[in-house]
Amino acid sequence: MENKNAKIINRPLVNTFGWLHANGAAVENAAEPTETKLSLKEGEEKILIAENALKLKATVAKGANLKLIHLRRENKGTQISDIDVTCDNDAEFSWYRIILGGDESYDNCSVKLEGEGSAFNARIGFRLKGAERLDINCESIHTGKRTVSDIKGSGVLSDKAFKKLNGTIDFRSGCAGAVGNEAEDVLLLSESVHNQSLPVILCSEEDVVGNHGATIGRLDENLIYYLETRGMEKEEITRMMAKARVDAIISSLPDGALRKELLGEEGEDGLE
Repeated sequence: MENKNAKIINRPLVNTFGWLHANGAAVENAAEPTETKLSLKEGEEKILIAENALKLKATVAKGANLKLIHLRRENKGTQISDIDVTCDNDAEFSWYRIILGGDESYDNCSVKLEGEGSAFNARIGFRLKGAERLDINCESIHTGKRTVSDIKGSGVLSDKAFKKLNGTIDFRSGCAGAVGNEAEDVLLLSESVHNQSLPVILCSEEDVVGNHGATIGRLDENLIYYLETRGMEKEEITRMMAKARVDAIISSLPDGALRKELLGEEGEDGLE
């Protein structure tokens, strides 16, 4: 029986096979944050830092550059975020999504590259343990000529953690010369984790380039053996390799103070 209190969120641009259970997430009693509206003027540059849930509708004018650092630290409860950004000619939007824990996180990020030469960069880093859940729908819609999108995810799952990333690059008619890339690097530290990496490329324009790839797996036993022969304990090796996945994203943050803080936080906490 359908639960009337459940709301379907994170719907992808096109449905996948039903057995993947990836055509949106049903969340009971979903509460969205108040919408924030933002308009960057021509040539303006802005770094926006947001913690926890966020609902953002933004327009990035010609030649403007918006960088969003979107952070969730380890805290309880369900958080739902919805980001909708439209880019004009030569405008750029970068989304740095860092998830360092939390019971359930649901993120939808939709970027419309309408202006010629506009660009979208997504850098998604995650560290999940216990029964934590992360569900992300990230889509780049290319309508302008010579537009560029680059979606990268990197993280680690342990215990019974769940992660789903729907990444869609949509090349629509008229976006000649557009380029889109998707890549993921996921480290699995338990037999009980659940990882879904679902890259999708849609194309109705001939003169475009789209690429996607993923590296998903466990620690290489040969590497572990080599490092153990150099005096490292297996637990230390695991922490080091897991930390590297998240640090790869944190190191790209455009805010130096926050970058330094999070790298220090990662170094102290590591994985349980």
